[in-house]
Amino acid sequence: MIGILAALAVAGYRKYVASAGTAEAIAMVQLIRHGETQYKVDAFQYLGCSGCGAAGCAPGGGSLTAYYPMATPSHQKYSWEQTSHADYQCWKQLNVRSDGAVRFGYAVVAGGPTDSVVQPVGFTNLGSIAQPSDPWFVIQAAGDSNDNSVFALVAATSWTNEVYIENDTE
Repeated sequence: MIGILAALAVAGYRKYVASAGTAEAIAMVQLIRHGETQYKVDAFQYLGCSGCGAAGCAPGGGSLTAYYPMATPSHQKYSWEQTSHADYQCWKQLNVRSDGAVRFGYAVVAGGPTDSVVQPVGFTNLGSIAQPSDPWFVIQAAGDSNDNSVFALVAATSWTNEVYIENDTE
């Protein structure tokens, strides 16, 4: 009986540890949201930073798989300050900072009401995101804690407070 209870406890603990891994991504997504909101106050638009270089993306441009601070998320952690990354200056404009190294890669694409919204990549249960009628941004985070090419995914948008999570125990 003790063996069965111990086995259940170990399985539950492993699931808890694995799902706690998305906590970093959720916190960083909220910081990116805040940075986008502050940027819009000054510039009257959101800023897409993924895959476009230092100046940022044209409205509706960029890619939700052009991750920062690393090109391909893996089990390794990376310092947030990657000055040699092509998108570093753009992310700096958003004033997003991390206290330590991050395991997830982050992407943000932004546009206006006439730009087609960019759909998060790799989600199987998200469905299609509706076209907003105001300026918008979409954030995606991806992490691969065990290098098996199955990514834990986190996404958020400017027009809802929801955070979408998939494969949090990848």
